[in-house]
Amino acid sequence: MHKSKAILFLVLFVLLVVSACSNNTPNPTTDTPANKPTTENTDKENPVKEEPPSEEPVLDMKGEPIKIMLWYGEPVAGTEEGDLVIARQKEIEKKYNTTIEWVKVPWGEPIQMITAAALSGTPVADIVALDRYHAIPAINQGLVQPIDDYFDFADTKWPKGIKDFGSWNGKMYGFTERVTGSAGLYYNKTLFEREGLPDPHDLIAEDKWTWDTFLDIAKKATKDTNGDGVTDQWGLANEAGTLARIMVYANNGSMMEQKDGKWVFPAEDPNMIEALRFMGDMFTTHKVIAPNDGNDDYNESQTLFSSGKAAMVTGELWEGAERKTMTDEQGFVYFPKGPKASEYVNNVANFIMWYMPANATKPKEAATIWQDLILWDRIDKLKREDAEKQNLASEQDIEMMMKITDIVQPVFLPLGGLFGEITNSIAIKGESPETVLQRSKQTAQEGLDTNLNTAAAK
Repeated sequence: MHKSKAILFLVLFVLLVVSACSNNTPNPTTDTPANKPTTENTDKENPVKEEPPSEEPVLDMKGEPIKIMLWYGEPVAGTEEGDLVIARQKEIEKKYNTTIEWVKVPWGEPIQMITAAALSGTPVADIVALDRYHAIPAINQGLVQPIDDYFDFADTKWPKGIKDFGSWNGKMYGFTERVTGSAGLYYNKTLFEREGLPDPHDLIAEDKWTWDTFLDIAKKATKDTNGDGVTDQWGLANEAGTLARIMVYANNGSMMEQKDGKWVFPAEDPNMIEALRFMGDMFTTHKVIAPNDGNDDYNESQTLFSSGKAAMVTGELWEGAERKTMTDEQGFVYFPKGPKASEYVNNVANFIMWYMPANATKPKEAATIWQDLILWDRIDKLKREDAEKQNLASEQDIEMMMKITDIVQPVFLPLGGLFGEITNSIAIKGESPETVLQRSKQTAQEGLDTNLNTAAAK
């Protein structure tokens, strides 16, 4: 019995040795790698050299320039920002072996030059500044190229909402380091305090900044201050076209929408009709907006507000600084929410971004160099400086002006020049929105077809 166990143990031992000798391939997860020396002497004689991680070679433009076309705002020496940008430009030019050329032309000419260059085949610049109402037709005509492959718009350095306002028909075309085109409501803080009116900032904090409170304030501010029987102080000073556009979008409405891949004029949109009716009633029924004839009413509205004879006026961010003769304090807030809206809006027609012409030959290189040129860490400082230039009453107004750019909603309304006629018919002639919209819808649709639908189909 003991002898049998000994024999069995010997057999098992032999099998284990044979198995170990035959299975000598290193385990890739626990054993020494096959391509690495395994003896101490070999390690000392032939030390392994670890290669440094490879770096992408710096782009070399070989002296070729990057041209940036604009009509405003190239860096100017002698200012803090200008000197910083110029110094950064010199670094960039050395880094990429290039020169950056600022091609300055009069306003309105970039789109003409891009169009002409499409025929000649020679690009006017690598990057061009365009207003949105020039850029959209250019995109539809194939004069501007999509830029999705050249920028990472998921990066948090970009302005909020850029993937919305920089895109068209599902592709990105426009880019900008910061939003400067925005609009809200300026109010005469001195007049508000004198008349005992609630401050709009407080109403916003209480979620009561609505069209009802807006109208109530306008009514209380509108009065005959000297007793001669003539109204000489108004709740609002505004030309009808701008006010109507802002009101439509502040009520979650629209004056153009896409259906089945085509832009259409929504003449029956109830939110738009409600907004236009409210705008018309403020002019004709409540009579809280200073009368205008549709001609020079923009300049008249600015003069009236600056003189302290109007409580409120809509305006873009740059307009506060233009009121150089105004002695009253002015505040700045969102335009109030309409009944069909859940959020405040910042609706603006003038909206400038950078674009790349379709025949630009160095789009990827230009994108790399432009992004490296921008002083991204100074964007918030520049936004504050811009707001501080607008002669605002308080820090609260400055912060609001900085914050409002996060919700910008640029709009392009190619209605064949009809928009002014629609709004003036309602605000000045007192016609109903339904009547005016039905009368105008065919012409408005033709404008959309010509500027968007037909061009996009080519």
